Amino acid sequence: MANNTVTIALSGDRIPLRDFSEAMMHFRALVDALSSEVAGGVRIEWLVDDLELGSTLATARGQTADLTQQAEVEKVVRAYGSVGTALERGTDIPFSDRVKRELTGLTSILNGKVEAIRFETPETESIVRSPQALDARSSTAIGLPAFMETAVYGAVEGRVQTLTNRGSLRFTLYDTHNDKAVSCYVAEGQEDLLRDVWGRRALVEGRIRRDSQTGRPLTIRDVSRIVPLPEPEPYRFYEARGILPLMPGEEMPEDRIRRLRDA
Repeated sequence: MANNTVTIALSGDRIPLRDFSEAMMHFRALVDALSSEVAGGVRIEWLVDDLELGSTLATARGQTADLTQQAEVEKVVRAYGSVGTALERGTDIPFSDRVKRELTGLTSILNGKVEAIRFETPETESIVRSPQALDARSSTAIGLPAFMETAVYGAVEGRVQTLTNRGSLRFTLYDTHNDKAVSCYVAEGQEDLLRDVWGRRALVEGRIRRDSQTGRPLTIRDVSRIVPLPEPEPYRFYEARGILPLMPGEEMPEDRIRRLRDA
């Protein structure tokens, strides 16, 4: 799979537009700074490959005019992954002051409303959290086992969106349980898995990395199987029945709920 995309994702219940806008500004400047520093003078054009406003996630794909120079794009992508890892672990940033300045600008939006920033590439993902989010969740964190904080094989149910095969096989799955975007990466040679699945409900199997604090799936790598699921039938809920039969003349449940709601 081509290693030519960089992704940033913000976490929070309500992300202010000004914070999202500022994050995108620093994201672009960070990628430009890394490109200047590690790409050996090769001009790289970064194109918007995915933009999920509902999950405040943005992906950029790098390309060069000369395809023989695409290895320089991979250097930038790996550098982006390494700065995310350094931030997550609290270690030194092995790059210039320009890069560090943009990282400082990015992390400055971790103000409580923006609870975390995820740095993601086709090979890695790192999470940097706000102090407020760490304090608020310290007593409610589910405490995943250490092995689950890396990646374990499993499946996530959701709706497939934003398929792309422009140099890489990647798609976004919206998790059924929380309607949040999960980045999914398919290995080369597995293109058939993506046939006729866009917009459909599906069960996606692969190596899942979860948020250690919430258990929410973040990425699925090495996708091995995509199983389309049937769409729910409209008004199927009318078939639901209680455990006790209605007595003659008794009010229907939906009428009772409507009456209480409108009271």
